[in-house]
Amino acid sequence: MIHCPNCAAGLRFEIETQQMACDHCGSHFDPAAIDDKVKDDAKSAEMFDSYVYVCPSCGAELMTTDETDAIGFCPFCGGASMLFDRIRRQWRPDYVIPFQITKEQCKELYVKAAKKSFMTSREYRDPALIDEFRGIYMPFWEYQAIQRGKYVLNGDKKGVFTQSFFEVSGDIDVTLDGYAHDASAAFDDRISEHIAPYDISGHKPFAPGYLSGFYADIGDVEEQEYYKKSHDCMVEDTARLLAEQKSVVKGVGIKKIKIDPEKASIPTDVTGAKRVLYPVWFMSYRNKDRITYAAVNGQTGKVSADFPASPLRIMLAVLLLGAALAAMLFFLPSVKANLTLAITCVLLGVGTFILRKTYNAVVNPSTGLDKTPEAQQFQKYETLRSVIVIVSVILGLIAAYMDFAYNVYSYALTFVMAAELFWLMIRHIRFQVNIAKRRPPQFNKKGAEYDEK
Repeated sequence: MIHCPNCAAGLRFEIETQQMACDHCGSHFDPAAIDDKVKDDAKSAEMFDSYVYVCPSCGAELMTTDETDAIGFCPFCGGASMLFDRIRRQWRPDYVIPFQITKEQCKELYVKAAKKSFMTSREYRDPALIDEFRGIYMPFWEYQAIQRGKYVLNGDKKGVFTQSFFEVSGDIDVTLDGYAHDASAAFDDRISEHIAPYDISGHKPFAPGYLSGFYADIGDVEEQEYYKKSHDCMVEDTARLLAEQKSVVKGVGIKKIKIDPEKASIPTDVTGAKRVLYPVWFMSYRNKDRITYAAVNGQTGKVSADFPASPLRIMLAVLLLGAALAAMLFFLPSVKANLTLAITCVLLGVGTFILRKTYNAVVNPSTGLDKTPEAQQFQKYETLRSVIVIVSVILGLIAAYMDFAYNVYSYALTFVMAAELFWLMIRHIRFQVNIAKRRPPQFNKKGAEYDEK
């Protein structure tokens, strides 16, 4: 714990003022100034003391500078507890981006994102749930590189009947910085990439005071892990930016060229990486055997969350649509057959759109559920189902517009489309039930692996 120089009470980092605050005497201090008083030799300038907790289930490690903190459960796997390991001397990161988003702001952003998914279970908007957000500094490697020498870009221009290929070349001399990749095996890459980017202009020289009142994940991914990925990202970004420069494409004779980043030749030398801590509001929530994650960028407020749709709400939507059809067909005999068919077309189109939205809310790259067997099976005939829906709606609207002389045709097509909508609903409910039974991910290596047993 970092103590107040005035009254010796514990200090905490206050997001609103970006200062170390003392709740006892009301004093405020610059974290860097407090750190300078502690660093009395070269060794303490490179290391700092922390209290480390280890999850016995998944092996995740979190540290804190406050000895009074205790972690009740593992935020990564939802394990019942995290055990105190020991006081460790940790290597100091080079920089830290302090929290800019308060916990209250984090809650508001999370609820706002949850409300966009109108089929989300009510329990995921429960105030008791969102109180579980924890402020965690996640370790990242920030890579630097030098691009110096001759570059070559391969582009193409497609016409109506022709396609021409050309080559653009020139000299480049730039320094790149800030290509970040998370250095925690427990923090899934999909989540870290989904809440990116961070503004590196918010860098502060690291001081343990920034960790006061928060936790920090202990980085366990080596610097060399992301050298190639960083190199490829730098080449791709530079190639895209060069292709947008008028001075580069002037000689080609078109305003903008389409380039293939994989074929671009740009001399890029990755020179090293800095250890940096990024702020993340993180929450895990166990629902029976299912783990749900939510992460909020502590600097920008960008949200990445798993909002499972409620099978009960989907069933309610089915019943409401069914009731609307039943009322239209049986209790409103004055409605013409062609109008009934047109309304059914609209209901089928809207219902299909709602199903797709709820599917995307559950299965998105940040959750990793898009790779599960349930999702793969559900997606197997997705194209065929979409074609059937589109063809049905087109035929239905044509039939309704033509106003067939025999109402039996319109009514028959109406029943077919209503049955099609119910079939889609039932398949979606089955998918929701199956995906909800998944076991929590096991973080036994980089990224989340799903237990298929």
